Amino acid sequence: MRLTLRTLIAYLDDVLEPAQIKEIGQKLEESGYASSLVERIKDVLRRRRLTAPEVEGPGSNLDPNTVAEYLDNTLPPESVADVEKICLNSDVNLVEVAASHQILTLVLGEPATINPDTRERIYALGPAPQSEQVEIGPLAQTAVAEPSPAPATTAPTRTEAPVKQQAAPAQAPEPFSSRIPDYLKTKPLWKRFTPYFLVLTAAVVWAGLFFGDPTFFPSFFSQQDTAQEVAVNGADNQEIDLSQPQEPAAKQPAAEKMEPAAATTASEKQPAKTTPAAAQPKPEGETVAMNTKPPAFDAPPPADAETTAPKAVPAKPPVENLLPAPSGTKAETVKPAAPPSTPPASPVKPDDKTVAMNSKPPENAAPAVPAKIEMADAAAKAPAAQIESEDGFFLAQVDQKRELADKNDWLILSKVMPIQAGSAVASPEPFTARINIPEALCKVVLLPGTAVTYQGKNKAAEMGFKIQEGRLRIEASRGLNDARDAAGPTLSIKVNDELWRIELVTRDSVCGIEIDPVQPTHPDQKPGPDNYTGMLYAYSGMIRFSDGSGKVHTIDAGHWMSLSAKDRKAGLINPSDRVKPLRVPHWVEPNYKDNSYLTRRQLAAFSKELKDDQLVSLTMSAITKDLKPNTSDLATKALALTNRYQELVKVLDEVDHHESRMEAFNGIRNWLLRDQENGELLSTALKKQFSPEMAETMERLLWGFQKEDAEDRFISSRLVEWLEHPHVAVREFAFNYIHQLTDRPIDYSDIATPTQRRSTARRWFSHIDKHGSLIEPQAAPVNAPEKIFNPAN
Repeated sequence: MRLTLRTLIAYLDDVLEPAQIKEIGQKLEESGYASSLVERIKDVLRRRRLTAPEVEGPGSNLDPNTVAEYLDNTLPPESVADVEKICLNSDVNLVEVAASHQILTLVLGEPATINPDTRERIYALGPAPQSEQVEIGPLAQTAVAEPSPAPATTAPTRTEAPVKQQAAPAQAPEPFSSRIPDYLKTKPLWKRFTPYFLVLTAAVVWAGLFFGDPTFFPSFFSQQDTAQEVAVNGADNQEIDLSQPQEPAAKQPAAEKMEPAAATTASEKQPAKTTPAAAQPKPEGETVAMNTKPPAFDAPPPADAETTAPKAVPAKPPVENLLPAPSGTKAETVKPAAPPSTPPASPVKPDDKTVAMNSKPPENAAPAVPAKIEMADAAAKAPAAQIESEDGFFLAQVDQKRELADKNDWLILSKVMPIQAGSAVASPEPFTARINIPEALCKVVLLPGTAVTYQGKNKAAEMGFKIQEGRLRIEASRGLNDARDAAGPTLSIKVNDELWRIELVTRDSVCGIEIDPVQPTHPDQKPGPDNYTGMLYAYSGMIRFSDGSGKVHTIDAGHWMSLSAKDRKAGLINPSDRVKPLRVPHWVEPNYKDNSYLTRRQLAAFSKELKDDQLVSLTMSAITKDLKPNTSDLATKALALTNRYQELVKVLDEVDHHESRMEAFNGIRNWLLRDQENGELLSTALKKQFSPEMAETMERLLWGFQKEDAEDRFISSRLVEWLEHPHVAVREFAFNYIHQLTDRPIDYSDIATPTQRRSTARRWFSHIDKHGSLIEPQAAPVNAPEKIFNPAN
């Protein structure tokens, strides 16, 4: 069998015989060009931006009838070569032929579907009655097959023959319904609805079990255990007067060991007409009662407190420090607060044996002013940490001793590696890395596409991270019952030149940080505080955030906060002009892992191309030229994550995949605003790779455009001219900018024929001649009073 384009398309659609498929497979292994053509056919079938070929006009190529004859294998041999030549030179025609063959294979390979109503109507007609059936004899059949010139003479013969040969049936005819096959008969009603009934029953049973579980819906069952909880609280929190000597529990009567719950509840419901014992002044030398009568239920603990089971009161309680006092303060400075239903307690001068709790500040005291947190970045030794990949590889910046590597190169690693302060690590897509810090009792997960630098101690925290871009998930250690470990870890987060402090209040706190770089919009743009956007999500527990301005923001579980410098400066913690997420993203959840089919395929394919302890600049650059677009795309993203701008410039010129070129384009634009010298470095790299004119064009496209440029006639005309540029990368970037600036759909393909591209460019030139630019210049807005932001709103 010949290895032609039609044969390859039939091989991909699986319409050949097994022997032919085996033969084609052997030829594909021997021919590299045929293998690349198969990959190209698969690639064009996956693309979504390819347009249909022009049927008529200057850009038309193949006639639809010619394509149909080619697919039916009825086209003359001398025309087949011309059709295949056009398809191989144009992706638009190639995908049209391949997709049409695929659709015809699916349609013709499946049995025709008959409407049930039509089938029932035809079978309902039944067989023709015997009186209407006419048997045609041999002579009549001859007359029908070869009609004579005189039909009037043969008509009586045809009419009389059936009457003489007609015979009555020997028995009653068989019912027509018995001759209908079983698979064509309509199923009974009970058979059709039985599956739905079973599914509905299973759903009802599951819903009953789910909603009946008090673990998921504790509020539905909370009132059932109220009486029991009141009794337990009344027994465990009895009032103790430390001024009187306590007898052993064995000598006390049984009635005094535990007060009945009903009596406790009844006494609490009485109005407090007298001052309780805890609020009455005591003479010096005596001890104030530590605990007053508890309310009907315990007050909820604060969010940062460790939840523990109620402890039984010992027979002879100690005199001092029954409850842990806050660190840095003396127990004598705490005084119990009076219940809401009782008058405020009179001041009492405490003595050496007095234990007071929750002292109330005087009414004339000035409101508390939050202290400004010192956030000076003084790097020092950080707690020991190690990084490991959860599913493959991670990247680490090389040290100065590495041979054949510059100071900005990175290593591909797969084994567990200890990291010190100042170590830069990254987790390229689609891998996930984890940093374990045993001393800090926390874990930091680097989601795919994240690059950070582990930092040392400063005035904000004992350790921290500098985030270049990506997503981090910080998880505190859980399951610790020790009271001194009730608080979670505190970390410093640095983005550009800003230093923040993130405090995980409790051991069950989990939060996620997302940092996205902002791309430039005009040439020679300088780095500033607004060259990034960020979000802070709280999955569980409580998170405290401070940027050193003296304000501490608290984010509860299920809430989020904007980290952008502009929003924080304006007080817009949750900006109303942005779409608020309905819930915390999935990647913030602990133990989250993307197990989709596409991700697993990318992991397997990309892992085969990587080797341990290899340089990123050499390995990733070679992988970008892989024939598989997905593999090349992942290698380009790794180069962008490690700031390898020289290799990204080569990708713009040497790689044939559209996805890789766009990733290189976005990677360079994200890198430009990270340092003031990056603009000069980019200009030098472009001049080494391209001609002077081409380097100038690429540099202008990489710096970007803004809305004001779309209102300029010269810049608008230049963008439209680039739609016909000989280099495909220039055409792609110009097309994206026009689409972003105008927000209008564009019927354009950067890989179309020159005639088709010229037709699109002419339409845009006509638009510029009519409106003066890509978008009409906006009139100057009328000065309106500036709206003052009010946090109370």
